[in-house]
Amino acid sequence: MRANDGIAVIICCAFRLCFCHGTYVCSYRPWTWYPPQDVFKPEPARLKRNICAIINFAKFRDEKVVMLDELEKSVEEKLKQNQAEAQEYEENLAELRRLKELHAARQTEAVTFESEAQAISATIMQLNKAHTGLSEETRAIKAQCNALTDQAAEAKLTLNSLHNEAMELQDQIVQSPEKHKTAINDLIMAVDKKRDYLAAMCVAYDEHERRLEMMAKCERELQRCVKLMEDLEVAVARKKDVSAATKDTREAIAMEERRYNEQVSINATAQRQLLSLQDKLSYIKQQGQLKLDAAAALLEEQVKRREAAEAERAVGGARAAEHEAQVRQWRERTEEVRAAKDAKTKAVMDKYNTLRRAVSEYNKRLEAAVSVNLEADAIVDVATVCAAGLRDAGLSDKAPSLDTGASRGTAMLASGMQHLHLS
Repeated sequence: MRANDGIAVIICCAFRLCFCHGTYVCSYRPWTWYPPQDVFKPEPARLKRNICAIINFAKFRDEKVVMLDELEKSVEEKLKQNQAEAQEYEENLAELRRLKELHAARQTEAVTFESEAQAISATIMQLNKAHTGLSEETRAIKAQCNALTDQAAEAKLTLNSLHNEAMELQDQIVQSPEKHKTAINDLIMAVDKKRDYLAAMCVAYDEHERRLEMMAKCERELQRCVKLMEDLEVAVARKKDVSAATKDTREAIAMEERRYNEQVSINATAQRQLLSLQDKLSYIKQQGQLKLDAAAALLEEQVKRREAAEAERAVGGARAAEHEAQVRQWRERTEEVRAAKDAKTKAVMDKYNTLRRAVSEYNKRLEAAVSVNLEADAIVDVATVCAAGLRDAGLSDKAPSLDTGASRGTAMLASGMQHLHLS
């Protein structure tokens, strides 16, 4: 007895556990543990709540399945998004390393450019000073050259005038040879002085040409300096561009670092959400499996009901087909009866119209006969003609009555004619 009691207790406990788990799966979670009375002696309110939970589970299972599918899709999207973010993070790290390397290379190049720019600036300052001195010296030499050119022109004019004067004097000489020699010696001395002056002027001209060559050389040096200044300006502009690019690179690096931190925080949040969703998904899968089993049982019952309904519908369809065949036969019979009735009605109407025309013709002839005071034989002829017309129209059954009417009319007409003659 004790062994049987123990087995019964175990079975009862197992049933209670299964019942509790089932109601828990059905989303009914009371504050207290299920007492044995809920199974063996249930209270109405608690029993109602338990049954309502089971009914709601069976009723709203589809919504939970849809929610489960949506959660699975959201988890897949989150996983894909995390993979894309991880790939983007790796690409950003590679881009960040490349930008750092580029920044280091440009920084070295910028230092080289700065040293070159400083050296070129010092050279330009020296060349500017030399250019200033050479410009002043050039202006002085140009002024001196202009003065020497004027003096050379004046000397040439003076020499020409002296030469002309010597020629005139030579033509006018009529004096003694000694005086002539003295004048010639004076002229020779004057010519020597002028020649010396011209030689000095030539030397000054050569010096002037040398200085002009020096000035041309200075101008070439100055052009080279100007070109160096332009190159320096280009280098300075390039250095500014490099500085701006370096600044942009630093800003890009800072932005990438901020984005990296944001991605790290987003990734951490996504990981937490993923863990939470995985927990929810596992719980929902358990719930879904239980609901799926219940739905399978319900589906089996619905299939049985559907088969029974289909059988009933097949029987109803056969009956409906039979009734439809009967209705079709009745309609065909009705159409036949209606066609026969229409044909008879048409035939009667045709006969009626023919009779009407014959009677009308008979009346017209009778009136004509009365109006012209015809004999009884003429009236009989008219009646005979009408009867023949009725026979031709197919109203042979009406012809005897017409003949009888004609004979009676003839008799009455004859008696009337006799009374007229007697009077």
